Amino acid sequence: MKLKRREMILASVTGGLLMLLALWGLFFTGDSRSDDRLLEDRKNLQAELEKKEKVLAVARRDARRLAEWRRRSLPAYASPTVAPSLYQDWLLTLAQNANIRHLRIEYKESSARRVEVKDAAARPEVFAFTLHGRASLADLTGFLYNFYSAGHLQQIRQMVLKPQENSRELDVSLAIEAMALPDAQNKDQLSKEPGHGLRFAKLEDYRDPITKRDLFTAGARSVDRAEYTFVTGITEVNGTRQVWLFDRMAGKKWILGEGGDFQVGEAHGTVKTIASTREATLEFDGHRRRYHEGDNLRGGEDPESPKGPDVSPRRTQREKAK
Repeated sequence: MKLKRREMILASVTGGLLMLLALWGLFFTGDSRSDDRLLEDRKNLQAELEKKEKVLAVARRDARRLAEWRRRSLPAYASPTVAPSLYQDWLLTLAQNANIRHLRIEYKESSARRVEVKDAAARPEVFAFTLHGRASLADLTGFLYNFYSAGHLQQIRQMVLKPQENSRELDVSLAIEAMALPDAQNKDQLSKEPGHGLRFAKLEDYRDPITKRDLFTAGARSVDRAEYTFVTGITEVNGTRQVWLFDRMAGKKWILGEGGDFQVGEAHGTVKTIASTREATLEFDGHRRRYHEGDNLRGGEDPESPKGPDVSPRRTQREKAK
């Protein structure tokens, strides 16, 4: 019996649906999760994969950095005197080549310390040195350039520069630290690895701009000590008002009441009045000025000018911070 055309079409559609149901069962049989749940699980797995990839990338970066540090490290400290002795000799040569005079470099075994890390066998050792001497600003710049051109695991922790009266030289004091790793690549010599922290390739790119400014030349007309002496505070304790002054170049501090005298370089000063904890009137170098906290002695206001709002540098910073 032949099927009619309509029955043939119906049979074809029915067969197609049965085939789709069979395919669905083939691929998804046994997983009762909904489509939304499957999509959510896929999203979570993708996020977890990305997180692990980031952790792996950080581990690879740290491994590269550790390998670099092993190359740059002072010699491993199997012998406690090798690393500091070699490094001190290197510092001495560097300073002599930079024309630093009256040179003295100190190292004390008691200053060495181990850096605390979880793996005791991997603890780095840090050696501390102090360098004292006298140098021009140009010579000091040359020393710093060569210091940072070297790739040792080293850093300058503190630098104190004091200008000399009637001289273009500075008293220089540097606190320097250098590190040795227990698995350092070098065992009996310093690393030849270059430094990578300098922005410019040539010494002149640093020396010329620095020396032209001549910031530390004592006794030169271009340096006015009063510009580096600041009103650091105006206080009142138990009804007594005081002005705090600080000379940054000399490292000298005054705490003065009304009538108190002070000397900055060749110029004399006197505290005339302390109107409030916001302003004081001082006579300095023959001129009377009204000062707020943060003003230097060449700043301030004419005491005859109308009083405006307190716009001292430190007060302005506090207002911006709010």
